Amino acid sequence: MPKTSREVALEVIHRVHKTGSYANLLLPKKLQESGLDRRDRAFVTELTYGTLRAKGTLDWIIKRYSKQRLEKIPDLVLDLIRMSSYQIIYMDVPDRAAVNEAIVLAKKYFHPGISKFVNGLLRTIAREKEKLPWPNREKDPLKYISLKYFHPLWMVKMWVEEFGIEETEALCEANNRIPRLTIRVNTLKVTPEKLSEVLRQAGWEVEPGRYLKEALSIRGVGDISKLPQFKEGYFYVQDESSMVISHVVDPQPGETVLDAAAAPGGKTTHMAELMQNKGQIISVDINPNRVNLMKQNIERMGATIALALKADVTKLRPVVKKPVDRILLDAPCSGLGVLSRRPDARWAKKPEQIDGLSHLQTDMLVSAADLVKPGGVLVYSVCTLTKQETRLVVERLLRVREDFYVEDVSPYLPEALRADVKDGVIQLLPYKHGIDGLFIARLRREE
Repeated sequence: MPKTSREVALEVIHRVHKTGSYANLLLPKKLQESGLDRRDRAFVTELTYGTLRAKGTLDWIIKRYSKQRLEKIPDLVLDLIRMSSYQIIYMDVPDRAAVNEAIVLAKKYFHPGISKFVNGLLRTIAREKEKLPWPNREKDPLKYISLKYFHPLWMVKMWVEEFGIEETEALCEANNRIPRLTIRVNTLKVTPEKLSEVLRQAGWEVEPGRYLKEALSIRGVGDISKLPQFKEGYFYVQDESSMVISHVVDPQPGETVLDAAAAPGGKTTHMAELMQNKGQIISVDINPNRVNLMKQNIERMGATIALALKADVTKLRPVVKKPVDRILLDAPCSGLGVLSRRPDARWAKKPEQIDGLSHLQTDMLVSAADLVKPGGVLVYSVCTLTKQETRLVVERLLRVREDFYVEDVSPYLPEALRADVKDGVIQLLPYKHGIDGLFIARLRREE
């Protein structure tokens, strides 16, 4: 018997919480298998992503009314209660329907005592939802932002220290918006104008990107990777913030470029386009599966100058024999600039992870610096918003490599972004720039 829409949502939510699966990868697969119609698929998507995004706030609500401590509630039961509470508090679903459907699932999967517990708890939440003691924004702004916008308290506190209360609130609100689908036109094969025309004829809504001529914002129904133009390498799905990085590298035809930590190859293939497929790009990643994926993308996009290799960025000498003209290090990071794309990720992050990532990023950057020619360029980028992973990493490099200096990124940015450059580097912010949060620094080695 086919699963109901709520069963599909519950399965995905539970798998994400139990195994660490990525919701943005798992949900499309489950929807494809479900046989649900378009309306039900939309309902499942809203319910799944919303419940995952609001996990901390939902747990705060459940704790107020549950006679059982959360850690004593079986995991699948707790996910059912979270999912049903999300419908009651945040969705346009009648309370009666949310409660009754939860009871149906409870009876199907659990013993009668569980269904009775679920019934009583959800009816209490539905009855008391207008009386919830939400924090006062003026008296307790950190907890207010945390609960209203579904972010861990430690994250809110860190951002308030960095950006202030108003900007943190705007940032957290932006992280809850559904991100735009943006593609990068492969200028080796087609023009933005021609691809826009083809996609419109295929039923997609197409608009120019915010900042770059090769960027298109698209909307439609269906899997864009199934389009023949995708398979033929006419475009690559990529946020504009990542496209900006390649322009900051500014690779020139005929040069040798190293793309460190390059998988899955988006920036490699973009730089090949900017270089008119003349020169060489050495693209390395430590994960063999991701290297294989990178090879597939390089082939699909026709980036014939790119060579994908497995290598540890902290130990590049055995792989890259000679210094190169330019290096891009888009380093592994906490990913706090792309939370809108991973609604489940904010609750999996831990503050203690950031320090470890910062040291790894420093080691990678120092290793990469050894392979820059005198007069060459080293670009460091991360899709996050923490000071430890951005400015402090750059400062550490400059302390150990006095032959490098920060070169102003302004001339390499779209004009609309230049006003936000500070001390030669830029921190892109979702609420301010309408694209993913990302830090970019351009470093030059002295002659």
